[in-house]
Amino acid sequence: GQRHDGIYLVEDVDDVARVAPRGGKLAVVTQTTLSVDDTAATIDAIRTRYPDAEVRNDICYATTNRQAAIRQLASNCDLVLIVGSQTSSNSNRLREVAEGLGVESHLLLTPNEIQPAWREGHRVIGISSGASTPESLVEDVIGSLIEGRPDVKVEVLETIKEEVSFKPPRDLIQLALAR
Repeated sequence: GQRHDGIYLVEDVDDVARVAPRGGKLAVVTQTTLSVDDTAATIDAIRTRYPDAEVRNDICYATTNRQAAIRQLASNCDLVLIVGSQTSSNSNRLREVAEGLGVESHLLLTPNEIQPAWREGHRVIGISSGASTPESLVEDVIGSLIEGRPDVKVEVLETIKEEVSFKPPRDLIQLALAR
């Protein structure tokens, strides 16, 4: 747990045991791209150690939804490919979630990174992407995988439809109405 002016960074359950915040009230906020499961375990550890802590566990809905979708996808596949950047925390988490379910999984950004073995040795390949990956990149990877293979069937797995509207904070709404 790193410390900076009363702010402590905890990245996992072990860090919770190491921090010793001084003072009265403790507030906890989460970063959006952590795995939902990892965050839950860390939040549980904080609540156990500091029962009076004020906890805001606002994991980004797209991250939460994609991780749930990957669990569903991976359960039907023998290979999962995540289209996204190696530096994307979000894309890396998706690959880790699939791998955690015992399914071979890889992160790639372009069709050039497709390994010949991926085409041959797998009956069902699941493909998903990080939240900020352009859909065109996903389509390029799918197109390359099925090129010259008219027998391959492509299906879209419908999980959670993301129709979310974000409400501005109440004081911002009141300010807008006052104008």
